[in-house]
Amino acid sequence: MRYVLAKLYIILFLVLLSAVAKSQENGKGGDAYESTFSMFREPSYITALGGFGNIEPLMFEADIVPYYMLSLNKNSRWGIELSPRIMLRMYNEDSYPVRTPSFMPRATFFYKVREGNSHQQGFFTYLSWCHHSNGQNGSFYNNDSVTINTQTGNFSTNMVETGVFLSHPDRKVPYAVNYIKLSACYHYHQAPELRSIYGRWRFFSDFQSSVNLSKVLRAFGRSANNPVNHNAFLSQSIRVGWIGGDIAKVGAIDAKRLIFRYTISFKPSFLNDVTLFAQYYYGQDYYNINFSRTLKVLRFGFAAKASIFN
Repeated sequence: MRYVLAKLYIILFLVLLSAVAKSQENGKGGDAYESTFSMFREPSYITALGGFGNIEPLMFEADIVPYYMLSLNKNSRWGIELSPRIMLRMYNEDSYPVRTPSFMPRATFFYKVREGNSHQQGFFTYLSWCHHSNGQNGSFYNNDSVTINTQTGNFSTNMVETGVFLSHPDRKVPYAVNYIKLSACYHYHQAPELRSIYGRWRFFSDFQSSVNLSKVLRAFGRSANNPVNHNAFLSQSIRVGWIGGDIAKVGAIDAKRLIFRYTISFKPSFLNDVTLFAQYYYGQDYYNINFSRTLKVLRFGFAAKASIFN
């Protein structure tokens, strides 16, 4: 069984890499614009087990997020991007089940508002249409009509998201770039059972900083002059969010509405677009029908461009 699980990890890792390769292939014409815009895409990642916290024992959590760019080049300020995103959790139980995967396709229209002096500067605005479901059609509640059926219960919601994204080199730290993303999301169509308990609004503020360690060391004569994709990067990001709208048994001001995430990631120079990360998450469980609990977890894993916002 361990051999089978090892093979599964390898397959997921290769799928993650192929998602990165496809993203890069479709973005070659985008040059600097593509590079800047990609910094707030959602990452593909795989965690090692479930982490430490109030989450069930997992073999892994995987988020596969390929991107397909329809239009973006150095002479155009706008673009359209499609992403068929899938998230799944494999539970550390008999037969290692994968229960109620999340299906989250997204279509995004974005516009570059302001030109920058370099590819590290950019100001984008965007509008996305998103869907989130778990592929189940069972009853939402268990037989007691109170507890939620997290095994086969139906979960489905459609939403629109809009926001702005700003990137700028750090004036105080050499070879560092700061990123800010502000966004709002409205769930306009939900399964009937979700309408009074899920919360229709999400507001997020994301802050991120990324440092090119290879360039920093090179400035002190301690690193060779390698290509950009072979440089080492250290990144950290913070997300703060708030859930608005009706949530059962939760007041207007309540810690259960808060979402907080801190991520620190490192890309070694010998890896191309793959990073190692550690992350702490507090907030509503994002795995479809498990939303009713507040998740508190510290986890570790590897990701494709883990320096991206989620």
